[in-house]
Amino acid sequence: MRFTAMHILLWVLTALTLTTQELVTTSVSPNITAERGKQVTLDCNVSSSLNGLSVIRMQWWYGTSLLCSVDSDGNITPHRESAPSLFHCEYKHGQLSLIFERIVPLVCGKYTCKLRSDRGMANAATWVDLQECYGNVEDASSGDKHTCTFHHVYPDGDVHWFHGSHNLSDLAKHTTTKQVDNEGWLTVRSEMLMKHSDKPYNCSLMNTKSGRYIGSTLIQISRMLYTIQSEMELNHRDMCGHFCVFQSYLLSQ
Repeated sequence: MRFTAMHILLWVLTALTLTTQELVTTSVSPNITAERGKQVTLDCNVSSSLNGLSVIRMQWWYGTSLLCSVDSDGNITPHRESAPSLFHCEYKHGQLSLIFERIVPLVCGKYTCKLRSDRGMANAATWVDLQECYGNVEDASSGDKHTCTFHHVYPDGDVHWFHGSHNLSDLAKHTTTKQVDNEGWLTVRSEMLMKHSDKPYNCSLMNTKSGRYIGSTLIQISRMLYTIQSEMELNHRDMCGHFCVFQSYLLSQ
């Protein structure tokens, strides 16, 4: 079998690549599913099979955005113009740490640590996600109209209305709206028309990813409250009617 110069060159390049990969490696924190509001730290560590490794540059990337880098003197340069502002970087003894004050939906995703050294280059990646959650829920009533609003929802949610064990979402008239804020949090607001009842109505938030209910609130619509609200609305309409008659009288003078 004859070996050409091209075969020899490919063999040499392959051997050099394997040798370089064995000389230097990077290891990062395992994938993290963070709890809402908690601090998270991603560590990137450098190791070498030989002593005397010199770091030329280390970097943390989020997708295609450079977050921070450290040079051979250990000086850290943040790159906040292309990254979220909820983090800072620290470097100590071959470890570059990416520290988040808290995790928000906007910063969930893949993070890659890249190394360039005198022994070669290496990189490693990890993923950051959030536990399914919501922040708080508000409810309000006005006559037959009742609303519940879930704030800081992740990753997505649908509202189901219950009366006792009966799911009313497919039977009663209701509307649901969703809005996303600048940190990626979702606000889910649902509105339903309901009559008074001795039993409370239940407004529940279901996580669309897992199919589990992660939050709820009870809305009690008593006959007395319903009667008071109805009388107030009736009195308001009567007052408006009297005012319109009085206004017409003044205009006719």
